[in-house]
Amino acid sequence: MQAIDTAVIGAGPYGLSVAAHLRVAGVEHEVFGEPLESWQSFMPRGMVLKSEPFASNLWDPARRFSYENYFAEKGIAYRPVHDPIPVERFLDYAHWFRRNAVGEVRRVKVRRVARAGNAFSLELEDGAVLTARRVVVATGHMGYRRVPDELAGLPEGACVHSTALNDLRPYADRDVTVIGAGASALESVALLHEAGANTRLVARRKQITWNAPALPDRGWIERLRKPESGLGPGWRSMAVSELPFVYRRVFAPEKRHRYFLTSWGPSGAWWLRDRVEGKIDLLMGHQLASAQMVDGRVRLGLTGPAGDTEVVTDHVVAATGFDVALERLDCLDPALRSRIAREGPYARLTAHFETSVPGLFIVGLAAAPVFGPVQRFMFGAKHAAPAVTKALRRNRVQNTATIRRVIPVEPKTGVLQPDSA
Repeated sequence: MQAIDTAVIGAGPYGLSVAAHLRVAGVEHEVFGEPLESWQSFMPRGMVLKSEPFASNLWDPARRFSYENYFAEKGIAYRPVHDPIPVERFLDYAHWFRRNAVGEVRRVKVRRVARAGNAFSLELEDGAVLTARRVVVATGHMGYRRVPDELAGLPEGACVHSTALNDLRPYADRDVTVIGAGASALESVALLHEAGANTRLVARRKQITWNAPALPDRGWIERLRKPESGLGPGWRSMAVSELPFVYRRVFAPEKRHRYFLTSWGPSGAWWLRDRVEGKIDLLMGHQLASAQMVDGRVRLGLTGPAGDTEVVTDHVVAATGFDVALERLDCLDPALRSRIAREGPYARLTAHFETSVPGLFIVGLAAAPVFGPVQRFMFGAKHAAPAVTKALRRNRVQNTATIRRVIPVEPKTGVLQPDSA
């Protein structure tokens, strides 16, 4: 059975950034997963990142493979702000980063992680089983997708989450209703409209919040009054984006959790405004009350300012965000999850992103209730990657002989057995 020191589960911005740091630190590791899979396979063609170029980096320790340096190598003029990034360009940058800063990735999913003695067993989607002394979970957003209960009974095809809109061609000439008022909802409805669908937006909010563009030529007084940060302008954004360890240490869990759930609410990128206003039917201030199939179409019951109303549509897109909870991290064996100390529904994490199970680390969205909203965005990998690497480098051992004997496999059944020695 193969034994490795550290397994990084997930090859998105966080997993690749952690791997880049581990590589420089000389920590033996292996990365599992299809690189940038959620971006490559699920994001709609034509999507544009919400973040400004200066906040759209993957992270290596020396910053050699930044988005700006990628532009320099390509011979393209770089602008840190006011230059929206198409997802296709970001993917090209991310693969360039992977080739240069990370190296090989094992392109197979980890189906299950279980505790085995002082190490972990990893069951891969291809049937292989291996052991790892430490595990970094960097599985991103997809496992936390939220669909309202009212839509849960609709058949596949009638209702999809906004993260599953990779190919918009089937929606041409169809009637599509998008639920939500955030960046994903607004971009989805704009792209669907431009792909030839008859679209409308249904949202509980009374009006859409549009982000202002970051201006490239602000004077020093304006920059001092409202500095630009990885999460937007202003001192609050600056503190949250640059001080996640202070955030974790200073605020009580209840306050951190409440802020995680209520801050950085739904808003639209400035470059979407002209593509939505005056072009899309906006049903603001409407609450979804029911949904049912009638003659092959979806009948939505809505409650709005003028009372109850109905919308009949061909497809519903739930741009309704994500619901983070440790129980939804389904790559972890239930017995392993039960051993993780919690803060409410979330994992309790040390300053190095380590759970109460020694050697098990969690980064990205699942760490946001502890370290703040910056972990919801790729910018947060700037903090997570070096913190995790510091802990792993400090505790590493060069000899993995002890790992190989932790979980022998019973030869007839292949069932993992505890070490009897």
